[in-house]
Amino acid sequence: MISKLWGILTGLIVIGIIIYIGLLWATAQSISAEMKSIETLTFNPTKNKVIVCFRVQVNNTGFLDVSIEKLYYKVYIDKNYLGEGYKENILIKRGINNIDFCLEMDPSDALKIILMRALTTHEKVNVTVQGYIDIPIKSFGYIKLWTLELPYKETYYVEINR
Repeated sequence: MISKLWGILTGLIVIGIIIYIGLLWATAQSISAEMKSIETLTFNPTKNKVIVCFRVQVNNTGFLDVSIEKLYYKVYIDKNYLGEGYKENILIKRGINNIDFCLEMDPSDALKIILMRALTTHEKVNVTVQGYIDIPIKSFGYIKLWTLELPYKETYYVEINR
């Protein structure tokens, strides 16, 4: 009798693990990421810094909440490399999640010319943000099974603020 109960319990545990891994896989397949907007592009001539703040939207239509290990990004102005960075350990709940972050950097000479042109003529500049998101798919939140890599890339025409 005890061996039958033990067999049934073991079978239920195995079935539960298989179902959980299936839910993880389905959740991983249902996550999408896109650049939503560039919130601000600011040039501070007194500090000689360019600050770009932007928003990435991650949509999790799956069954489980997941955690982003790292969100990588590179920023370009008029095809000139501006800088890059990453943000770590972000919880993505089911539904739409907005992730905001800023990149602060010293502008190069070419970018200074572009920024000064935009400031003096009030033109908009072409800003591209691209990167990818690493989402570790973990069993029971501890055992990493695989990493999902979601790329994104968007280009915007942005007015520069002082």
